[in-house]
Amino acid sequence: MQKLLPKSNLNEFLENLMTEYELIAPIKEKNTKFSIIKTSQDLKKLYLKKLTEVPVKQFFIPEKEPLLEFKSSKIKEIKIKIKKRIIFGLRKCDLNAIKVLDKVMYDKQYKDKRNKTILIGLFCENPDNSCFCNSMELESAEKLCDLFFYPDKNNYYISICSEKGKQLVKNLKTASKTIKLQEKNTKTLKNKDIERNYRNKIWESDSEKCLSCSACTVYCPTCNCFDISDELEINLKDGKRIRRQTSCQLKSFSRVAGGRVFRESRLSRFKHFIYHKLVYFKKQHDMYMCVGCGRCLRVCPTHIDWVKTINLLQDTKEIRK
Repeated sequence: MQKLLPKSNLNEFLENLMTEYELIAPIKEKNTKFSIIKTSQDLKKLYLKKLTEVPVKQFFIPEKEPLLEFKSSKIKEIKIKIKKRIIFGLRKCDLNAIKVLDKVMYDKQYKDKRNKTILIGLFCENPDNSCFCNSMELESAEKLCDLFFYPDKNNYYISICSEKGKQLVKNLKTASKTIKLQEKNTKTLKNKDIERNYRNKIWESDSEKCLSCSACTVYCPTCNCFDISDELEINLKDGKRIRRQTSCQLKSFSRVAGGRVFRESRLSRFKHFIYHKLVYFKKQHDMYMCVGCGRCLRVCPTHIDWVKTINLLQDTKEIRK
């Protein structure tokens, strides 16, 4: 059973949700990103045409976040007030990216955010030339959200995926038919079994173009590397412990006490990014860390296309000794 919502009534539907929930949805300003919708005027910026440039992960793992504070030798956990919220407009890749984060983020702050968040998915009608999600064995979107919207001409057909989602659409009409759509990509990752090719010289062509700027990890919806530091007050006794996003593509990321850097070369850092997505995480969690959204390919300033590189692996036998 699906519910029916005319596309012309979408903003009204979302405004009704805003009376009880904080609404987060994709908008277009300087770029396309998820943002908190505060007024009906904000809804005029709603962007549903394509996948957003900026992923939704900032609402679960912010760029900077205090974890605890210490004062007079007493340590106190910082409790962040999190409103009940709805994130609308999540594509299949976005929903699978949240599933990846759920596998690795165990702290109370992250879990509180997840527990107070209702996820509403949206079928991706217009994947661009960088999308390859169909190559990544993603879980069905309907298993990962509370509602899922399928666009069809002048209407949205809404699949109900949880009891929470059911309550949100209880006043909508039941659709006379049920539709299911299948995402279509023009880009394909032909071979994900790359473990034996780690020393293949083909990686050098990409790493030589790499600037170690970390844009790929910043815009990746599943990258979750962070650093923790203590910020002291002027009395050098009180302060806060802060978690900040960082990147495995920065040389400083693998620096340890004494100054040793474990991934000194850009080549080693670049390959770590690829192999973590396709090999290491898969071994540990039985799912790929890459969701095929293509954001890393779009934002790379030197246009590195590691999907194309992997597709060439089956045609090359040159191995680094």
